[in-house]
Amino acid sequence: MKKNIVLLVLGVGLIIQSCQNKTEDLTASQKENIINSAKKVVQKVFDASNNLDFKSGLDFYSDASDAYYVNNGTILSLDELKTSYDQIGPFVEVLNNSIGSWNSTFLNENTVAFTLPIQLKIKLKDKPEYNGQLVWSGIVQKKDGEWKIVQSHESWLNCAEVSAALN
Repeated sequence: MKKNIVLLVLGVGLIIQSCQNKTEDLTASQKENIINSAKKVVQKVFDASNNLDFKSGLDFYSDASDAYYVNNGTILSLDELKTSYDQIGPFVEVLNNSIGSWNSTFLNENTVAFTLPIQLKIKLKDKPEYNGQLVWSGIVQKKDGEWKIVQSHESWLNCAEVSAALN
């Protein structure tokens, strides 16, 4: 009996160690392929936004209860994020988000983090065009075979200037 318990403990230990080493065993090329797969989702979000199709862009965000999105210093659920875009969307005439560089961090085979400097051009109805900068960060996670954004955060480089220009 004692021998069976020892074998069971050793077996479980080997399984846990095997799972932990799985990510470490990936080659740089495999990690890069995973990053590029997750990157496609983020690019689709920015492409949709640049085409003023915010609703389609938000389809790539997770609606899980543990997904969080920060906008203007407020933590939002996906429904709240959709509402905020529903409110401003009709007033946007031009939007161009230009990603300066793709800064990515491979976390594991199902999770990639991005931190992206963005050059922004936006024109709201009856307002002058505004050009500025922001940083977008997000966590993209693969669940049930699909990459989804599970967390995001936007930080404007000069929030007071942005607020004055867009209000």
